[in-house]
Amino acid sequence: MFLQLPESLEGDGNIYGREPALLRLRSYWEGSSLNEEEEVQTELFNQEEDRSTVWSITGLTQAIRKSLQSDFPVVWVRGEISNLRAQASGHRYFLLKDESCQLKAVLFRGDATGSGYLPEEGDDCLAYGEITVYEPRGEYQLRVRHLLQDGVGNLRLQFDRLKEKLLAEGLFEEERKKALPSFARTIAIVTSPNGAALQDFVSILKRRGWTGKIWLVPSLVQGKEAPNQLIDGIIKASNIPNIELIVLARGGGSMEDLWSFNDEQLVRTLSQCETPTISAIGHQTDFVLTDFVADFRSETPSAAAEWISSQYLKKIDLLNQLETNLLRFPVDFFARKSDRLALLEAALQKLSPQVRMDRYHQQLDDLEHRIQTCINNHLEKIRNKLDTLEQRMHANSLPAVLKRGFSYLCDKDGNLIRSIDKLSQGQRVQAHMEDGSRSLEVLEEGLD
Repeated sequence: MFLQLPESLEGDGNIYGREPALLRLRSYWEGSSLNEEEEVQTELFNQEEDRSTVWSITGLTQAIRKSLQSDFPVVWVRGEISNLRAQASGHRYFLLKDESCQLKAVLFRGDATGSGYLPEEGDDCLAYGEITVYEPRGEYQLRVRHLLQDGVGNLRLQFDRLKEKLLAEGLFEEERKKALPSFARTIAIVTSPNGAALQDFVSILKRRGWTGKIWLVPSLVQGKEAPNQLIDGIIKASNIPNIELIVLARGGGSMEDLWSFNDEQLVRTLSQCETPTISAIGHQTDFVLTDFVADFRSETPSAAAEWISSQYLKKIDLLNQLETNLLRFPVDFFARKSDRLALLEAALQKLSPQVRMDRYHQQLDDLEHRIQTCINNHLEKIRNKLDTLEQRMHANSLPAVLKRGFSYLCDKDGNLIRSIDKLSQGQRVQAHMEDGSRSLEVLEEGLD
């Protein structure tokens, strides 16, 4: 029988450019005894191989990583949380599994903070993120960017899908956003005329001494008609003469209450607005799509008023300070600004990229886990050895030996008698057995 195999295995292991060779193998056929052997000649012949097809481990791992990241840039995965490990660093490592497969996953601290939901063991969830490869161990995993309990609803899925679509179009890019005026004197606010958001916004500006002009552009902020009215409001506000800033405002509410601000056409209209815009919707934890496209996102309408007035007051203070410094210390003023700029540049140069920090944190967590595993394994080996020694000592103890049918003799002084040469006729000895001892007399000596 001839088997076609790769190149010869003889010599120094070099499989390139060698002549065909014969390898004698012994084959034990089914049903034959160990003494019945057949010699099989297997022809080994060469196949020309390009050395460039031989991968290094690093090269192959990196190629797999690139392929995975190219084919699966972002994914939604449904599964059950298992083997959850929450580290002191705030990172969470776990498995996502279904009936037949499992996938390693990691939720870094920064992503967990914005996720809104922290996983628990056994939870069914929807995970959104990208496939990454942890090259030191040759493992692929899901880096979770957002986590939802399964069954949260379609609104979140619609939100994320539209967000990804608009993000891919570049609507959220920082480069396209306009700088906000630091000394805005004419502001338009698009909101409900009956809502608390308007009252809070105006009262804070007045209390903090802002002295500009506010234009109210009334609009519904909830319901089916709200998106169209908000779009019209933005267009009207942008046409106000000398308008410097447009604020889109609404108070807090549920995701359903704030859904009008996730309208695709509203987001596109806001992105095309030539006047700088602020999105001030909901509470601190609420996020809507207008937050990402606006030139500035404020946590609440009140916070927007605080920011506008603070910028205004800062500008007034700065103008007063500039007037004083320009009159008294022009050289010192520009020197301080130069020193400040140098410090900021130095600080920026020392900052490490977040991706590297995440990788280092993961390596530290992995080392910690491996060290703990090694310690536990070593302690288990020691315990097993102690158990074995204890069993052996017990098996060789005197009671255990007697229990197996052995006995021993002692003379009247209690000395152990090891040989018949130590016995004499008429001598009394003590015989010890498992269930007790008896005094015996030697009747005769020298018998075989």
